Amino acid sequence: MSYSIEDSVIQKINQILNTQATEFENTWTWSLKSKEPAKQMVFSIYSDIDLGGETGSMVSVQTRYGYYELHGISSVIFFEPDEVIFIRNDKTYLSCLIIGSECSCSLYSNIRIDLIKSDFSELHPAVLLSAMQLSITENSIL
Repeated sequence: MSYSIEDSVIQKINQILNTQATEFENTWTWSLKSKEPAKQMVFSIYSDIDLGGETGSMVSVQTRYGYYELHGISSVIFFEPDEVIFIRNDKTYLSCLIIGSECSCSLYSNIRIDLIKSDFSELHPAVLLSAMQLSITENSIL
């Protein structure tokens, strides 16, 4: 699963998050600061790297609350006005890392794609949030 990050994707991320990336070889890093002084985030995208047996892209995020990584990105969605969604889709399961311009970060991991396509009124409340949040990715994962 190889997804190469193009310059147009980097420019769109800059626009959505209202900041500029620092570029290194096949790597881009953003430092975000929220209007709230205590919220800061640094995240990086690595393109075309060895992910342990496959070449692909990954994103890493560091906040004051934790460190998150998503390996093997298969696509990126821009949810305007202020979020970028990184997706890993293996046709059965979906994992997403969502980054917002105000330093929000959500990670959904190993969500069954069938769940996203379900009738939300029939879902257990514990899985309703992930199904609703990730339903916006449905067109890009089919």
